[in-house]
Amino acid sequence: MIKRVLKVLLLVLLMNYGKAQQLHVDSLRREIDIAQNDTVKIILYDQIIDAYLETNPDSSVYFAEKQLVLTRKLNLRLNEAGALHELGYALTNLGDHPRALQRLLSAVAIDEDPNTEQRILPDKYLDLTVFLKRPVTSQMLRLSDLATDDHILGILYNNTFDTVQSKSHFLQALRLAGQSGYVKVLVNTNITLGRLYLSLRKLDSALLCEQKAYDLSIQTGYKKYLGSILLNLGRIKSASGDKGMAAAFFRRAIAVSIEQDYLRGVAAGNLYLADLSNQSGQKDSSLHFLRNAMQIAQSLNDPNLLSRSYRAINEYFRQTGNNDSSVKYQELIIKTDDSLFSLRRAQQFKNLDLDEQQRQQQLEAARLAYRNKFWIYLLVVSGTIFFLAAIILWKNNRQRKIANTSLSLQKEELQSTLTTLRATQKQLITSEKMASLGELTAGIAHEIQNPLNFMNNFSEVNAELIDEASRAIKTGDQNEALELISNLRENELKINHHGKRADAIVKGMLQHSRSSAGQKEPTDINALADEYLRLAYHGLRAKDNSFNATIKTDFDAAIGKINIIQQDIGRVLLNLYNNGFYAVNEREKQQPEGYEPTVSVSTKRLGDQVEIRVKDNGTGIPQKVIDKIFQPFFTTKPTGQGTGLGLSLSYDIVKAHGGEISVNTKEGEFTEFVIQLPTSQLQTSIMAATRMR
Repeated sequence: MIKRVLKVLLLVLLMNYGKAQQLHVDSLRREIDIAQNDTVKIILYDQIIDAYLETNPDSSVYFAEKQLVLTRKLNLRLNEAGALHELGYALTNLGDHPRALQRLLSAVAIDEDPNTEQRILPDKYLDLTVFLKRPVTSQMLRLSDLATDDHILGILYNNTFDTVQSKSHFLQALRLAGQSGYVKVLVNTNITLGRLYLSLRKLDSALLCEQKAYDLSIQTGYKKYLGSILLNLGRIKSASGDKGMAAAFFRRAIAVSIEQDYLRGVAAGNLYLADLSNQSGQKDSSLHFLRNAMQIAQSLNDPNLLSRSYRAINEYFRQTGNNDSSVKYQELIIKTDDSLFSLRRAQQFKNLDLDEQQRQQQLEAARLAYRNKFWIYLLVVSGTIFFLAAIILWKNNRQRKIANTSLSLQKEELQSTLTTLRATQKQLITSEKMASLGELTAGIAHEIQNPLNFMNNFSEVNAELIDEASRAIKTGDQNEALELISNLRENELKINHHGKRADAIVKGMLQHSRSSAGQKEPTDINALADEYLRLAYHGLRAKDNSFNATIKTDFDAAIGKINIIQQDIGRVLLNLYNNGFYAVNEREKQQPEGYEPTVSVSTKRLGDQVEIRVKDNGTGIPQKVIDKIFQPFFTTKPTGQGTGLGLSLSYDIVKAHGGEISVNTKEGEFTEFVIQLPTSQLQTSIMAATRMR
């Protein structure tokens, strides 16, 4: 009954909200078309931007750009800053983080200047007067705008997983909103800061923030995001183990979000109810809530909500064994995440962030230089009054200070650059690792299906044997009963064997997905190479079932175990296999007649080295680019099919293990990668292994 009511409410909300919003927007557009005064148009643009802000960020960007042109034309600096931070918020919702950061930093630069208080449109006061009991001043308005800038910057950095910067901006927003008395920002910032604390598992701090937001929302009547507050309170209860209270909060959050036309809150509430239903084993209810959330996310075209919805539905179908649907939503996840978190955008965002840090350092250096200059002039005047010797001493001291200041600044800049580069490198490595995990998904599904099929078949046979054994016992045929019980035991051993096989595959996948702690362990390199070869092949076959290739292996059993970081070497092998299958597939497209795609892998112990060779008879590598293949971001694949990080990271991983990686190739015929690891990595000798057997 509850599910039916929620479904009806959701449909009514989507239809009525769309109609009501369209009527409101059409009315505003007509007013803009007939408006003769630019200041009136700026005020109308504010209203239409606000109408689209949470539901159609593309339209918000369009009208904010138009408003920005008019504010600059009329030299209304504070209104210009307002247009910029609305642009920044809309671009953040679209996942365009570099442009969002650029607009927000421009808004901050304007709002930090007290001279912007001189020319302000009257409508800028209206939003504040709703919440304040005292007269509004130009300074309070400027500080409230600056608080809004910091709040949106906090959201932006949180979306890019920089929790330190995010928390810093949220706290700054709370301080400025407290000074200006702007309750709207106080409510919104406490909501988002509470959400940040929740993600960091600081439940007490999260609860304190959400309680403040709730109290202010009720006291002032500002309930636009009351549904978001209730969602966060529900998440806190869920994290504390109170699932019943959590579900109550989520249902109340959905109802309040529907009242406030806050579609994001309705979608998020359905996602959380789906998770609770799944935990309690209510699969049908879980799928119902997931479909509600996806429907709203698709109507909003929100990349973040779409990604969350697709991931949740993919996990649901994975758990219920619907592999076809799981693969479908896995592809949607990849497409959505590619549009939301591209490497190019991430690098642009980092560059802008670094530029802003350098600008702040330059401003601080300028202030320091100004203070130094003042004291220098004072010393010059004093020196001319007293002694020439004092002037000479002062000059020496001045030169030393300038040199020290310059060295200090250079050191700080270098340290900042190094820190930023390390953080960027870590994020890029994580992105490449997750990309390789995505490529393994289809192969894992294929591999794990075989042992599961065996387990199911033997279980059915055992059920029949149990029935036959029962009949034999009842008829007194003891020999037949014992024979049937013996068969039962053999089948149970087979079920146990295949269960352990499935468990090993899952553990291998989990081990590949988690971050490496840098710990080496004895590893059967032959088993590792064979496992990843099969997973890579099945993964490609799952994407393109028309593809076939011959796989050849030649493993040296005398190698023993190698002391390596399994996840890292596995990632190297996976990258080389994927490159090989890609190359033979491309060559087969060029010359299908009489060509047999082949990828071969061999291992061998050569004196003081262990050698791994991966060879394909694909398209080969042109000689003109052979020296570039291990460089970061270089790729010979078409745009969108390669990040250019695979071989670069593989090179770094092999080097970190004290080994070497090289390539032999002939364009149009073959490519062979050779990995060599020193025998100091070997952990067990053949004789020791023989004694154990």
